[in-house]
Amino acid sequence: MIQDTQYHPLNPDSLRQVLSDLPSLAIRLGGAPSDWNIREVSDGNLNSVWLVHGPSGSLCAKQSLPHVRVDPSWKMPLDRTTFEAGWLQAVAPLVPDMVPEFLHFDPQLFLLVTACLDDHVTFTEALAKGMDPAPVASQIGRFVAQTTFHTSWRGGPFENMARLEGFFSGNTTLTRITVDLVLTDPYHDHPRNHYHPALKPLVNQLHIDPAIHRSVCHMQSQFFTAREALLHGDLHSGSVMVDRNGASVIDGEFSCIGPIGFDCGMFVASLILASFAAPTEARRNQIRQAAPIFHQSFLKAYCDEWLHSDAKTDLAPAFLTRDDAAEIQRQQQEECDRITTDTAGFAAMEIIRRLTGYAHTSHFDNLPETEKGQKQYQALSFAIQLLSDLKTAPENLFPHGKTAL
Repeated sequence: MIQDTQYHPLNPDSLRQVLSDLPSLAIRLGGAPSDWNIREVSDGNLNSVWLVHGPSGSLCAKQSLPHVRVDPSWKMPLDRTTFEAGWLQAVAPLVPDMVPEFLHFDPQLFLLVTACLDDHVTFTEALAKGMDPAPVASQIGRFVAQTTFHTSWRGGPFENMARLEGFFSGNTTLTRITVDLVLTDPYHDHPRNHYHPALKPLVNQLHIDPAIHRSVCHMQSQFFTAREALLHGDLHSGSVMVDRNGASVIDGEFSCIGPIGFDCGMFVASLILASFAAPTEARRNQIRQAAPIFHQSFLKAYCDEWLHSDAKTDLAPAFLTRDDAAEIQRQQQEECDRITTDTAGFAAMEIIRRLTGYAHTSHFDNLPETEKGQKQYQALSFAIQLLSDLKTAPENLFPHGKTAL
């Protein structure tokens, strides 16, 4: 791919030149290019990211690298920003206040430019500083509901879903990472896996327990075959930026078509992990209660979109059910129960991955080593409980009811 394009890795000087050649972006920044402050903030595993500030405004620039940023020996194709740009353009009309504004994409440099989220921090950082997670959890519940419903078979004509599938099915490299790191590696010995020594007995259980392995196979089947909607694909607390006015979702490079419960499960897993890492019981309960808040917000918004969307749809069009309120409620209950069960299963697998696989969570980083092991053991035990019995998992994850419509 590199040989077939004009691609080259950018640095602050070459990025400055690229931006100066784009009138709309140069005007947005204001002043002369020499006036612009360019600061690299690459802290993820994959890409180079810069924040650019000028006399009049700011922007964020993100470029794919031909390898994993933190491991140059792990080669990667460049097209991941192509899919992030496609995801952003697909969901921005649905949730314009919950994603950064799309400004530009260069398909030769694989450079994505968006609005800069000045004064925002990651939700991970905000949780560590004591932020009440309930408002963000409620907002992200609405975000997932609106983005998945309107990019699903139920949210529009089948041609729309076919178009999305045709494009996002090409995101095989990052989906492979999800398949390996989340759905497969933690359940057998793999060189990428690593974990706190205190977790060794539970890791052994993950490798040999047939009940867990049956659930893993079921969740793998859901991920591969439930082609329900366009997903963000990596919706953890580090992909959510927050300020005093609310939340904005970033980093849609793992976007793919899949089960709606996957995005729900990724976000809920972050809340559960943060709750187990909390310094006090009161704080743990506060974060823990954000999970059902997210869930109920998702259910309400999803069902509201279902009832009030005026989009033409080929799945259960209105003339088939408009006079049968009981049938509509039955369909909603059945669908939401399935999404809830998927949410619990995928949440368990994400917790397990973040504690025993590759790319660990940072929620436990500031704890003393012994306490870290104890709290991670508790979190992993909870995830194993969920995954060992998927029938009871929703009630264990959301104690006040599996699905309350």
